[in-house]
Amino acid sequence: MKIKNKINTMLALGATSLIGLASCTEALEPQPLQYKEDPNFAPPHIQNEWNLEEMPADMEGDGVYAYKDNLYNSLFTRTLGWNGGDGVLTVGLPGGHVLWTFNDSFYGVVNPEDRSRGNCAFPRNSIMVQSAENGVPGTTDDNLIWLGKYRQTHRPDSAGYYKIYTHIDHPKATEQNRNDDNIAQDYLYWSGDGSIVDGKLQLIWMGVHTPGNGDMLNQNAALAIYSLEGQPGDESYLKLESVDHNWIPENPYGYGSTLWEDKDGHMYLYSTTGNGQFLGNVPIVARTKGSDLLSGLEYYVPNEDGEMAWQSEYPSQLQAQNSGIAPDQGSFSMPWVFEKDGVYYMCAQTFPFGHELDIMRADNPWGPFKDRKRLMSFPNPLDPLQKGEYQNLYMLNLHPALSREGELVISTNTDCSNFWDNFNSPGSADWYRPFFYRIYKWERAFEY
Repeated sequence: MKIKNKINTMLALGATSLIGLASCTEALEPQPLQYKEDPNFAPPHIQNEWNLEEMPADMEGDGVYAYKDNLYNSLFTRTLGWNGGDGVLTVGLPGGHVLWTFNDSFYGVVNPEDRSRGNCAFPRNSIMVQSAENGVPGTTDDNLIWLGKYRQTHRPDSAGYYKIYTHIDHPKATEQNRNDDNIAQDYLYWSGDGSIVDGKLQLIWMGVHTPGNGDMLNQNAALAIYSLEGQPGDESYLKLESVDHNWIPENPYGYGSTLWEDKDGHMYLYSTTGNGQFLGNVPIVARTKGSDLLSGLEYYVPNEDGEMAWQSEYPSQLQAQNSGIAPDQGSFSMPWVFEKDGVYYMCAQTFPFGHELDIMRADNPWGPFKDRKRLMSFPNPLDPLQKGEYQNLYMLNLHPALSREGELVISTNTDCSNFWDNFNSPGSADWYRPFFYRIYKWERAFEY
């Protein structure tokens, strides 16, 4: 498994490849934010138990406050079972509980002295539920209920201790392409977004094919239905009830990587794809025809007259690369859309492997998004736990279910500059794992 090649696909789960990407040299540069001496720019009230660490001044916009979330970073600094992984998507569940999904992950044992991973399994996807306390996501290790199928958890000196199997297999996965841990390597699923409909969780899984030459190619998108009967920890809770592997039979552009449920009754599904030029990746959108993911999809693409319109047929490559909903704003991966006070905002990482999170706004969830601002820049390394600088920063994901006061909650992933430092070496358990940030008063990016 080549992590570096894998990340090229995961930059924006939804980009077909890095071939034919567009130059962003002529794209609109984000407007600089200048500090203003204004008493209204007082920092937010931060409670000590949140364990937030304010980022340096050059990490902030004008009146925008960025913090490293040491509470969540500590929660995901682990030595048993899950001890690293990417993907890292969340879905808010009834009662304040939170579903977590992961792509490729490490499961096994970590040496607590030097933070080195032992002989870990590498499942291609897994899930966890974070239980709530008084309607708020709990933040102790006891609140993290890992829902994978473990090989065994009782004999530390025996094989398979706290190793896990992949949560959901791809139907095309072949037996001859499984590793020693019985994990399929040729066809697999990575995390998509999800929603609660009629008391059940509808969750998208993005099909990926690894032909053996280092490529990762988008395939289908599956729709899985999970029970929410009972409480976290119950056998019935988040039990997988059904999977439609042909929900989108072929999905080369990755629609469903992220999702926004709008008050207009539609769910909007986002991704990014190349726009036919060098180093360009543009946000694109589809939506449900009705109010849930089972109602069918329509795609926002240019029609024969060149005007953007909704169509039921899956887009052609030419349509997709001309479907960008943030025209002239630049090149991005993993767009996240949300609404506040009637305005729609899109956060996205600069492409490729940018160290910046930008934000844009629009009047509709399908754009056009404009007024691009630089919201935050990320340091290298992200944390003192990381020994040396990372090679790539990727998958800047938004977590609305973790927000306390309307702030933006962001997780990151990084890979180390030396591929083999992911395995067994000192500090390896602090690569290929998320770190968390919170951005308060982010709306002020547009005030000046």
